[in-house]
Amino acid sequence: MKISILAAHELSDDLYSVWQDLALSRPELGSPFYQPGFARIIGQQALDLRLAVIEHDGRVCGFFPHHRDRWGRLSSAGYILNDYHGVILEKRAEVAPEALLRACGGRYFAFDHLPLSQSTFAHHVRFETSSPIMQLDGGIEAYRKRLSALAGKNSAGIFQSVGNARRRIERDIGPLRLEMNSRDPAAFERLIALKSQQFLSTLGSNPLAFPWIRGTLDQVFATQAGPFSGLLSVLYAGDQLVACHLGLRQADQCHIWFITYDPAFSAYSPGLLLLMGMAEAAQGEGLNLFDLGRGTQPYKLRFQTGAIPLGEGAVSSPAWLAQAVLAKTAQKRWLKTTILGRVWRSGKGLVSRRSS
Repeated sequence: MKISILAAHELSDDLYSVWQDLALSRPELGSPFYQPGFARIIGQQALDLRLAVIEHDGRVCGFFPHHRDRWGRLSSAGYILNDYHGVILEKRAEVAPEALLRACGGRYFAFDHLPLSQSTFAHHVRFETSSPIMQLDGGIEAYRKRLSALAGKNSAGIFQSVGNARRRIERDIGPLRLEMNSRDPAAFERLIALKSQQFLSTLGSNPLAFPWIRGTLDQVFATQAGPFSGLLSVLYAGDQLVACHLGLRQADQCHIWFITYDPAFSAYSPGLLLLMGMAEAAQGEGLNLFDLGRGTQPYKLRFQTGAIPLGEGAVSSPAWLAQAVLAKTAQKRWLKTTILGRVWRSGKGLVSRRSS
């Protein structure tokens, strides 16, 4: 096994094709985040993206795109924009995580969106989560039947809810119209503006103000050729933009990425209207699966027909470094999710207020 390190701009067209074919050859590598197109876009944002090229017997069998900071910490390509971590590797190939870390000049690699199907880091998974998916093969009626079969899991009623919202908004505002693959720059700029407002109101800051994040979204929107592309979907009521979404597409899969809506239409459940409209249009666009991204938000639970198991953990050299960081993560999880943790936090806050 040989591992070579390249700068992102050194990725040749031949290696790009090898990477793309490899990603397309394995269903578990179906996410657009595993495509070389995503890595190339991230590499264009002056983020010092590196590529570990893995060879066996002189033949390329895998890739590991990553960032490395001055302390030797490795991060997946695109940092917070990346919803799928790990190695793009042939099914029968194996690479030791410690060897990969060493070749990358790293001391620590943490992951929180690693499919459990990835064997390279399997022994370092500490927590398990999942990414809800919408299985749309067979069209919207097949999807409806899948949801009906999950009636006991809070998936029933979404068609009725969306139907009621459609009737109300068409009565009050105007007929609905979906542009599944919009190329309108004005619609894209409107998405950026609405998403920025949403971030400011919920987070108090706007990640889209960072040049590299905005640059990534610009490039994704502009990418249309090949298996990897951007997908801007826009929902209108009459002539008014109600909701929009910028996603990543690879072959027949779309990752739901940046979805937002105009708050003026919040009473009509615009996000649900858009997502259902996209599901109805999916078959015509050759899409069979929507990945909703990790999380348990109510709308994801209502739309999902399955889930991709994910793992969270870390690998390091020395090993105690990852163990220490994960122990702290476990403590934070305990404080957030357990009854005793909530009591502890309440008591801590009370003491803090009394001492101030």
